[in-house]
Amino acid sequence: MIDTGVNRTVVAARALDETLRAQLVIDLSSGFKGPLIHPDSAGYDVARAVWNGLIDKHPGLIARCVDTKDVVIAVNAARRLGVAVAVRGGGHSVAGKSHVDGGLTIDLSLMRRVQVDVAQHVVHAEGGCLLKDLDEATEPHGLAVPLGTVSETGLGGLALGGGAGWLTRKHGLTCDNFHSVEVVTANGEIVEASPERHPSLFWALRGGSGNFGIVTRFTLRAHRLGPPMRIGVSLYRPEDAAQALGEYAALAPTLPRIVGWHGALKRHMPPLPFVPDHLVGERLLMLFSMWLADAGDPESVKYAERLCRTGNPCLTTMTVLPFGTGMQKALDPEFADGHRYYTKQFHLGALSTEIVRLLVDFWATMPMRGEAQIIQLGGAMTDVPEDGSAFANRAVPWWLNVVLHWDDAACDDAYFDQTCEFAVKLTPHVAPGAYINSLNADEADRVVDAYGGPQKYTRLGRLKARYDPHNLFRINHNIEPVHLSTAAGSR
Repeated sequence: MIDTGVNRTVVAARALDETLRAQLVIDLSSGFKGPLIHPDSAGYDVARAVWNGLIDKHPGLIARCVDTKDVVIAVNAARRLGVAVAVRGGGHSVAGKSHVDGGLTIDLSLMRRVQVDVAQHVVHAEGGCLLKDLDEATEPHGLAVPLGTVSETGLGGLALGGGAGWLTRKHGLTCDNFHSVEVVTANGEIVEASPERHPSLFWALRGGSGNFGIVTRFTLRAHRLGPPMRIGVSLYRPEDAAQALGEYAALAPTLPRIVGWHGALKRHMPPLPFVPDHLVGERLLMLFSMWLADAGDPESVKYAERLCRTGNPCLTTMTVLPFGTGMQKALDPEFADGHRYYTKQFHLGALSTEIVRLLVDFWATMPMRGEAQIIQLGGAMTDVPEDGSAFANRAVPWWLNVVLHWDDAACDDAYFDQTCEFAVKLTPHVAPGAYINSLNADEADRVVDAYGGPQKYTRLGRLKARYDPHNLFRINHNIEPVHLSTAAGSR
């Protein structure tokens, strides 16, 4: 980890032995309405299961909240007893931050209510919602909230870390669309944070991950979407992939914000609806584009045709899909619960010839269900200044996500090593920073850069000291509290 030059205060948390667990249950029994799940409960293994099959944590107690008052009770009990706390929303943390071994998991998975204010284009969503809950609620009204690209992902973790997806270039990140948030802080206070009320906390929650409290309700701006979106898919064989990526990299700066683009070098093409049977199982580059305009819009048609002529595809197809229940679910089968997932994420200043070469070489040897995702950014994401929120590194034009998934635990070390070897080769060519939501548990050395470097990290640390001085919320990509008196003394 980069040294920020300041000292920090960390208070040790306690694991739950039988005595402490009993005391915690007693504390929770007064007013807590949701179920309490302990290691001897019949549903314990189901309750501790998460998306990433690599994660096998055993919390000492799972407190499944049904409302904000339950969250307050759980936070107060954990703080009084000094218990280690994790927060589970959708359980999609690749780094395994949804649970803590031996500690208390505050589980929001029963808090999934969504209300849509159609007239105001505003959505109220509880902290345990999955992305699909919002999509299914907004689509009947012709609205959408900018979210991620896998509909089973939890809203809370995604949004607090940023939240990038198909609508990012047109409407910004999920956190850019916060109207306000209801958050339970470490002292058990319920705070409504917005640009007008608690603006510093609101700033920190927009990209500061789960460090500043437990968000129990998001109020988000929704945007009008037209009829079903025009979708374009082009597939390329390995010998044509480098040319296609090079041509697209040259074309990308000219594309309007209505275009959302996603490239994926797939080791083993899955049976997707738009892939013919004879190409299933092949090693292929997929370029996936969406035009955020009426499918018959002249500009949409022009760019659709231009993108489909890029390179030498072995298949090009165009279709129309509804956004929320179509496009947002298109990638779900590839990222189902329970597989063993390992990721590496990089910021790219350019999609250079050398980066493309390294990618194509790695692609030939990655596991059968591995892929390298190339995501074009820019547009509305850059409308917010770098110091306008905790989310960092907004100007970077490309993200690269390497995602490997497999089922055999005997392959773990080989796939970890293979991915890390590729990362070593690629690192000299990447831009600073990382996307906090994609960091693994073994990447603590990248956390400061992911939060924008030492200066921004220190600003976040001072806010952490204000809202969580003893680092109760530490089971995350942690921002340690920086106390002003300590920081002054270190200069």
